[in-house]
Amino acid sequence: MSSKATTPELPRHFHGKWNRNEYHVLRELGRGANGAVYLTSRGGVKQAVKVGFEGMDLLMEVHALKSVQQGRDSRVGPLLCDVDDLVINGKACTFYAMEYLEGEQLDQYVQKKGTEWVPVLIVQLLARLDILHKHGWVFGDLKPENVIVTHSDKQVRLIDFGGVTKLGNAVRQFTEEYDRAYWHQGDRRAEISYDLFSTAAMMVRLSVDSQTWQTSQGEPRQTQFLCDIIRKSEGLYPYRVPLLKAFHGKYATARQMRAEMLAILRESTASAPAAPAQKQSPAGAGGMWISSLFVASMLLLAGTLYYAWFL
Repeated sequence: MSSKATTPELPRHFHGKWNRNEYHVLRELGRGANGAVYLTSRGGVKQAVKVGFEGMDLLMEVHALKSVQQGRDSRVGPLLCDVDDLVINGKACTFYAMEYLEGEQLDQYVQKKGTEWVPVLIVQLLARLDILHKHGWVFGDLKPENVIVTHSDKQVRLIDFGGVTKLGNAVRQFTEEYDRAYWHQGDRRAEISYDLFSTAAMMVRLSVDSQTWQTSQGEPRQTQFLCDIIRKSEGLYPYRVPLLKAFHGKYATARQMRAEMLAILRESTASAPAAPAQKQSPAGAGGMWISSLFVASMLLLAGTLYYAWFL
């Protein structure tokens, strides 16, 4: 968590000081510790613009976005479109424009489609994190609000790089529920294991109802509470080994955790019993189990092919 200067309000129309690109502000999308994000139109194309007075913080995000775009269609986060300065009320500030990703927050998507999607989405998320880590960055503030599933291709993408931190430094931003220090499982050093702990905690959160999750937030905060939830959850129990390994920092890379998660997912998908023909309707929040598994398998295949292509 951090405390920064008041985030500037963008004027309805503005252009960059150096590149002279013109933007029309449509609405504010959200505010964070080091800036605000707006939906804008530039030449008829929607783009998200993040602006803040702390230029060095924004430039760190820019460097992270640039680095993960070096591979072919890496799809880790939004594509970077522009970086520039502007003056608001006589004060200079920095902004960057990026691809506007239309989609749903991870938790909202799961709520709508069903918890059987959680392992599929987590496997995709681990692929994205592995690429970020290979370029020397830790995401840091990993939570459902900072992950979306895109409408266009149903792919997981990371958004809000405000907490991105160079490996080895102190984590710049965090959310307590997914922070290993909060659970007394380590410090807030930017390490691969920090992101993987957050991923495991997030998988538990996405797989259970709010009341069950709240019961884990008591004192003292220990991962034993999370383990109790996993043991009692039909959806989480098959993944107990990789989840516990992530809680205790036993993975060197996100790729290792992903491989173990993927093996369990494939096995559970292959062994799932077929539903009666009359119940194989996709109606409802997530459709019937067999229908959801079929769609989930297709989604998983897309993520797997992408990952193999990148490497």
